[in-house]
Order: sequence, then C-alpha cells, then structure tokens
Amino acid sequence: LNTEKGFVPETIRVKKGSNYRVHIVNVNQKEKNISFVLDAFSEHHNTVYGQERTFNLNPKVDGIFSYQCPETAVQGRVIVISDGPSDRKPASK
Repeated sequence: LNTEKGFVPETIRVKKGSNYRVHIVNVNQKEKNISFVLDAFSEHHNTVYGQERTFNLNPKVDGIFSYQCPETAVQGRVIVISDGPSDRKPASK
C-alpha cells in the first residue's frame, strides 16, 4: 500500500530464486496519481488512487534493493536472501 505516511509494509523479505506476485495499491488521498519505482527489477508503475497494479518478481541475487515514490519521496526496500544455510558467525560468544 502506498499511504500518506509511506509504504506499508516498508520492508519486504523474499527468497532468491522464488517467484512472487506483488500487488501495489495507492490509498493516498492527498496524492491520487503517483508512481511506484523498483529500478533494480525494472519495475515502474503508475498508481491511480484506489486501483491495483500487479507484477511478478523473481529475484536472482541476494541484496537490499530500494523502491520509491518519486512524487512523495517515500521509500521502502526489498531484502532478497538465499534459501540455503547461512555461513554467518555469531556476533559474540
């Protein structure tokens, strides 16, 4: 959702190699014709108040990618993680 206070949710977590269907809805009553931009995945959509936009997302690399609404300067992020075991070590013992 693109709201007057920003995106809900602000952070989306997905797994690398999986397919996702993303639904964007503009519920911002002050800005009735705004954009959703996720450059890293070449997704750019006009969002008219109350209407839904849908696209598929198939992340192929791990990382943190931002999405934004240029007209209102709000941002969110997509976090892509691998499905396999983690090699991370504990921060402390």
